[in-house]
Amino acid sequence: MLGLIAISHQLPSVCVPSDELVKLHGFEAEFISDKLGIDQRFKLPDDMPVSALASEVVNKLCRENEIDVEALDLLIVVTQTGDYCLPHVSAIVQAEVGMRKDVFVMDINLGCSGYVMGLASALAIMEAQHLRLGIVVTVDAYSRIVSMDDRATSPLFGDGASATLLGENPRYLMGKTTFGTDGSQHELLIAKGTGSTAGTKEPLFMDGRGIFNFALRVVPTDIKKCLELNNLDFDDVDLFILHQANAYMVKTLGQRMGIPDEKLVLHLREVGNTTSSSIPIALEYEIKEKSVSPSTMIISGFGVGLSWATSVLRTNEERDYDGKFTR
Repeated sequence: MLGLIAISHQLPSVCVPSDELVKLHGFEAEFISDKLGIDQRFKLPDDMPVSALASEVVNKLCRENEIDVEALDLLIVVTQTGDYCLPHVSAIVQAEVGMRKDVFVMDINLGCSGYVMGLASALAIMEAQHLRLGIVVTVDAYSRIVSMDDRATSPLFGDGASATLLGENPRYLMGKTTFGTDGSQHELLIAKGTGSTAGTKEPLFMDGRGIFNFALRVVPTDIKKCLELNNLDFDDVDLFILHQANAYMVKTLGQRMGIPDEKLVLHLREVGNTTSSSIPIALEYEIKEKSVSPSTMIISGFGVGLSWATSVLRTNEERDYDGKFTR
């Protein structure tokens, strides 16, 4: 039985406090702190590749869980801000951390729905190919595609990475996953400057109102669908971990679905919206730092594409894990 064993995250070294953006844009300090729920975010140093941050978080996960990196059978990297148009970031990371060559390695080009999609994909591949240990990395440096002059995006996004260990005798089992895409609205969140289309050299554009309306329309419906698919009621769920877009959006979604405040996770004040890493960073905090770990959680991501994905994580009651993995 495969599932989630452990999670680690890694933040870059450069901290950007909200005070700097208040001065730059003339925001009211309370707007960023109270409405967006963000006091600071982190930025990848200009001379550091995204692959280096991904390698750091893989090494950290292996070190914290006493894993021999040669025992890994799979590496999936979820990112939209790779070092190059090609090759894939996961190939660079595979070499940098010293993984074997006979491993399954690929990138998934997704943002805020990417963690849920990445987990579902990795577990399906591992099950089908009888693989024992895998890692799903999320890593993005939106600082590379966001213009600091853009009042709509610069207060929101922070760089970061996570790594989730998947394998046998897990701490959490993943339930059935629901997902969807509406590509007709792809221009609501788009970075034309990173593609191969001629003459497109523009920073990230986000239609905030359009994204907000999209989330209110699809997320409650998808969460309800996921609960039904997994034979769960709202009351069965200990925590709802939604993509940490900003505090106002998460709270509004919670109110729309009638989720009690104590069950709705908000964990972006110190890191901002870390896109693909927002759910795993919040999830790691809930299962590591809280005195009582949740037994049943909903994780739901939504964003670029426009895409969405929701799944359930449940405590593995039959877990028998000694904490060491060697090949």
